[in-house]
Amino acid sequence: MQDIARITLENELDLILAHKRSMKLAELAGLGLSAQTTFATAVSEIARNIIESGKQGFLDLKVDAGLKQNYIVASLIDQHDAKTFRQGIAYARKLVHKFQVLPMGNQTKIDLHYRIQPSFRIDISRIDEWRNIFRNEPPVSPYDELKRKNELLQDLSERLQQSESQYKTLTNTLPIAIFTMNREARLLYANQWMYRLSGLDLDELNLSRWSQVVHERDYPMFRELIDHGIINSDHTIKTALRIRYAPDGSFLWHELSLTPLADEQSGVQYWIGALVDIHAQKLVEATLKDNFELKEIQLQLEKYQQKQEEFISELNRSNQELQQFAFVASHDLQEPVRKVLYYSDWLLTQTSAEMSGKSREYLVKMNQSATRMRTLIQDLLVFSQINRNAIHWENIDLQQLALEIAGDFDMVVAEANATLQIIDLPHLEADKRMMSQLIRNMISNALKYSSPDRPPVIRLEATVDKDFVTLAFIDNGIGFETQYLPQMLTLFQRLHDRSQYEGTGLGLAICKKIIDIHHGKVNASSQPGVGSTFYVTLPRTRFNA
Repeated sequence: MQDIARITLENELDLILAHKRSMKLAELAGLGLSAQTTFATAVSEIARNIIESGKQGFLDLKVDAGLKQNYIVASLIDQHDAKTFRQGIAYARKLVHKFQVLPMGNQTKIDLHYRIQPSFRIDISRIDEWRNIFRNEPPVSPYDELKRKNELLQDLSERLQQSESQYKTLTNTLPIAIFTMNREARLLYANQWMYRLSGLDLDELNLSRWSQVVHERDYPMFRELIDHGIINSDHTIKTALRIRYAPDGSFLWHELSLTPLADEQSGVQYWIGALVDIHAQKLVEATLKDNFELKEIQLQLEKYQQKQEEFISELNRSNQELQQFAFVASHDLQEPVRKVLYYSDWLLTQTSAEMSGKSREYLVKMNQSATRMRTLIQDLLVFSQINRNAIHWENIDLQQLALEIAGDFDMVVAEANATLQIIDLPHLEADKRMMSQLIRNMISNALKYSSPDRPPVIRLEATVDKDFVTLAFIDNGIGFETQYLPQMLTLFQRLHDRSQYEGTGLGLAICKKIIDIHHGKVNASSQPGVGSTFYVTLPRTRFNA
């Protein structure tokens, strides 16, 4: 039995497609108009029952070329038991030559066989010809064209591997509201189109639970979806609802699509959502007989498709540039910096006595600049290599890990006459490499910003509750105003001049990224001239993340 075409059965417009495609197959098989109509009517009866059941189904059109008899076959797959659409089965059975109902686990498959007696031979070349006809035939309706384009866009989006910065850049230019939310339906990110559509930022949307955006008649369904639907599902969820368009206050129909992102170990981590304007599609459904309006909408959809393709091309280009940058940073940039350091060190040690004071001063500054460049490149590489896809969950003894890291600071601690205390840290399920980087950066930060008036005292301790571990990094350093904490956690942001304290402005930003990947949070209390305490709260296990 050879497959020819597949139609997804979701709504009444799909029923029209199923009927027309069934007629087309019957026509290709050499049946007359009456027989074409009979076969298509039988298919439509079952397809209608599947669509009315409320769950997605499929229609597979096939050809069964046997030695004695030839048939065209319609295989309809539904998520319900066959008893759900008994009336349709009874009528369809009378219209075809062979009828089969096959249970398949949680699904039911219904095969409708209609005998054909073509005047030509049905071989593989003819089967391929029919497949190409269905594959390349023009859309039978604006809905069919929109559905094909949406399916194409969905397929393309699943193939894209986006870095965070390129993803945000692209989504801000796409005329689609795109967002991500965690398993508690709290928004983590929304693009600019989301703001233009709703007029609300992330905090306002989270606080109102979308009540100011979703139409009051659609809101109970939407609230049920975000409160319970995403918790109990690990598949893509789609629904249609009306969203308030902030510029004029009108409500426009949108298709809400929620796609889960999961890994094999932890399950669903968060959801990627998209609100696609289908108001034009709704207008098409309401004005099918108005050819002028259909042409206008078709033209808008073609322009929209062209823009989508341009945006996707731009995303691919940006991803390629990011990969090229990572290669340059890890190879081409480090090598010349190493050579500058090597030769400047050699000159300082071998020819220092022969140089003038000014020459030596310039050479020392060059060496220091190259050292800072090497540190910056290394920190950038560390930052770029930390990503959610690379996380490896394991049970970590934080006390043992912290003691090992503290050993690496023995010389620095001794030179600064510092005291480093690590007190009864618990076990934690996390990525060991990232936790090591986090603790190392926090200790290094405390040593770097110690007070010149007293020996540094640094203490690392923890509090544990049912689901979370809070690590406290306590020091008696120079302190800071807590209002500057967000700035300190941002890339390349510093509170002090480099001449006072060395650094690249990446250390705490790396810590913040590690904490975010583990679904934790960071806070701090500090008093200038007294000291600081950084609080890092992390889930105890991946299942709490």
